[in-house]
Amino acid sequence: MKISIHTQPLVMQYGTKQTYKWIREAGFEAVDWALEQAWNSRVVLASNVYKDLSIFEKEPEEIMAHYAQELSHIRANGLTITQAHAPDPPFGGPNGYAHLEYAISIYRKMIPFCHEIGCKKLVIHAHSVPCNGTMSPEECKRVNLYLYESLIPVLVKTDVTVCVENLWFPSYMNNSFDIYDGVLSDPWEARELIDTLNQKAGKECFGICLDTGHLHLVRIFMEEYIPIVGNRIKALHIHDNMQNYDSHVLPYGGSIRWKDFIQQIKAIGYTGDLNFETTGQYGSFIPTELIPMFLNVNAEIGKYFRRQIESK
Repeated sequence: MKISIHTQPLVMQYGTKQTYKWIREAGFEAVDWALEQAWNSRVVLASNVYKDLSIFEKEPEEIMAHYAQELSHIRANGLTITQAHAPDPPFGGPNGYAHLEYAISIYRKMIPFCHEIGCKKLVIHAHSVPCNGTMSPEECKRVNLYLYESLIPVLVKTDVTVCVENLWFPSYMNNSFDIYDGVLSDPWEARELIDTLNQKAGKECFGICLDTGHLHLVRIFMEEYIPIVGNRIKALHIHDNMQNYDSHVLPYGGSIRWKDFIQQIKAIGYTGDLNFETTGQYGSFIPTELIPMFLNVNAEIGKYFRRQIESK
């Protein structure tokens, strides 16, 4: 069970050499590689022509060359890539279904890339029903099944597991900000999706990436969710908030009951890595000279969680 951290936006602001040095010196053992930057989501969402928008349109040799320097900085610091995060959203823009086909084509290239570099988990967001009612829940379910089923022929040839994240949905209608359940907020929905996909694949190709902050935003307790999905949880996005915004702060900086998280993760026999998706605050609010201190505190929290989970 390695202590891991998501790399965005530190890499964007400080570059790969400095970021991975900080991460190693703080005591982290692994990273959740931010491959979200494989496309610019605003550009892709605004596009009508899906070409020359991502490095993953290229041949495998060009993709590997593109990431060679960052990979060398990760490995030079003795860090493992425990999981990666694919670009999102998979559906949207002026032509949602064309966007979906483009996203699938990118993910199909990303899976063998992850296999090649030894990254065994890839988080790929599902599509959530918009709050404005432009898509029915039934159509949304069909979109997501099509998305993930389209990846099965590639997945079965690798040892990569695609992890589907529980999401929330913001609404800015009527000059107010509201939070709604997103896809997989319902543990029974999450369980059904993963079981259906793995049955179709004929092997365990899919799992859940439990996002603690998203679960908290939609006001679902750990003990209401984790026991139902059980060992389908294959990856984690650990972060905290005050249930008013997806702020991605350190545990104990919000109102999540972390004792409950530890108890429930321990009860299902989780043996994956403890990955923190907390670096959003580092790039935006924390002065540069304080970043090493915050990373060190973050790593110590991870080690505490690990001791509690692995204790008899």
